Amino acid sequence: MKSSWFHFLILIIILVLGTATFFMVRGNPTAQLATGIIVSVAYMIWGVLHHAIDGDLHLKIVIEYVLVGTIAILFLYFMMRP
Repeated sequence: MKSSWFHFLILIIILVLGTATFFMVRGNPTAQLATGIIVSVAYMIWGVLHHAIDGDLHLKIVIEYVLVGTIAILFLYFMMRP
């Protein structure tokens, strides 16, 4: 937990900016889906880097972040379909 506060600050910034952008492009499902994909990928990258820096990165952690990000993207995709 060397600099975890900084890591989590970065995560909060990613999520807050993503949420704000998602609502700013309200009415444009394509832009909202793109925003969701970008935020999900950023979350996955953040998670892998965070654990790599902390020295506890394992394959199951990578799989977890990829699955959570993929589920979020699929959820958005299917919720935005007419």
